Amino acid sequence: DVYKRQGKLNANQAPDTQISVEAINLFGDDRLNTIVRLSWYGADPDGYVVGYEISFDQQNWSYTTKQDSTFKFSINSGSDTTDVDFYIRSIDNENLADPEPDYLKIPIKNTPPSISFDDKLTIPDTAFLVGTTSWSANDIDGIETITQVLLSINGNTWFELNKSKKTFSLVPFDAISSDTTSAYLYYEGDQNPTNQRIEGLIVNDTNRLYIKAIDQAGTESKIDTSNVFFLKGKKEDILVVGGIAGNARTIYKNTLDNIMVNYDFLDMLAYNGLYRPKIWNITFRLQLEQYDKLFFYSNESLFNNDYSSLSAMLLEFAAASLQGYANSGGKYLISTNFNHNQNIDGFVGVLPIASVSTKNYGSARLYQGDSIVSSLPNYPSLSSNLTLSGVGVYNIDSADTEVIYEANVVDRRPTTPWTDTKIIASGRRVGGKFNQVYFGMQLWELYEKPARLDSLFNQVLNVEFN
Repeated sequence: DVYKRQGKLNANQAPDTQISVEAINLFGDDRLNTIVRLSWYGADPDGYVVGYEISFDQQNWSYTTKQDSTFKFSINSGSDTTDVDFYIRSIDNENLADPEPDYLKIPIKNTPPSISFDDKLTIPDTAFLVGTTSWSANDIDGIETITQVLLSINGNTWFELNKSKKTFSLVPFDAISSDTTSAYLYYEGDQNPTNQRIEGLIVNDTNRLYIKAIDQAGTESKIDTSNVFFLKGKKEDILVVGGIAGNARTIYKNTLDNIMVNYDFLDMLAYNGLYRPKIWNITFRLQLEQYDKLFFYSNESLFNNDYSSLSAMLLEFAAASLQGYANSGGKYLISTNFNHNQNIDGFVGVLPIASVSTKNYGSARLYQGDSIVSSLPNYPSLSSNLTLSGVGVYNIDSADTEVIYEANVVDRRPTTPWTDTKIIASGRRVGGKFNQVYFGMQLWELYEKPARLDSLFNQVLNVEFN
């Protein structure tokens, strides 16, 4: 009051600052991890606090209006503990800073990373030529602190993986071997393997994978292990992929035996779909690359893929892989059928087919006898000993596709003539010979005269594809 009567003002007083925690007395394994939440407050005796400045060295300060924050501290490489110096000072409404910032020593420690194989993308108990799996890792200190991810096959030498690519496939260098060999490593959908092979894969025997992560402090995660899986190897240069049970498999086996074709068989129905890939355009594509020729048969049945949550025909799942296979020089014969109202966009262009019949070809019928005919030499007429309904005739793109067979279809209504396409088989050529042959029906149903079916398979597999 005396100063006021004399016309003088009190000098501005500095604010005071307090960190909510006075001290952190933790040692050894009890230290905090690198993510720490702190809070603070300030008071000013003759004004009010407008903000705070934070520093870790009392030289460089950063301004904030908040009274709490979560900090992510780092630890120098090669060390697993450190002490962080934390300073904070209040700033009042006249921009005066607390001359004695509050201080806290924060004892932190590095947290080991963690890593595991993806439970949804495990290699099945029995794998055919290719093992595809994935991994995920985490670190409380931040995923960026993980510096290495290492893989070992059967406890052999650790191999450093690309941290940015989580899904990978292993393919034996010597697929015919029944012994330990090295493995090609493919990342995700890459067309080519890595330059370096991984040692220790055993063909036609059981295998187990090991994986671990290492962070910037050199701390290793616990090692995770895959399930044990048997890796089936290759025997022949022709692959037969089956998607139909019963008579189809028996008839095709007899036919291929009759023309002296040895083959490896991949049964897509066996053991509740054990061999059906979870990621087709990785696993199936790599399987196909091991073979010169392919015979693929299936039907209109839909199958669920638990990994992708998609439901589709086997031919739809396989389409992208078949395209890559043909582009790289592979030769295929495919026999399948589908309902007239099924969407075939997934394999139009991949197969030598452009569109299905514009009529409801559920009414297209074949009677017993020589009902499948070709104008090409060495392609015998084919017939069934049954009346077949719903024959899958279709249209082609004449620019790159050639008709191989037409079907003498009739309408199931006797008084109605069949006026639409009759194409039932088509193909594409490379160097004058077919390298892609597609039948829009089940070849095994054309078994009335077995010798003719044998002749067809011989012409395609042993002549055209040779």
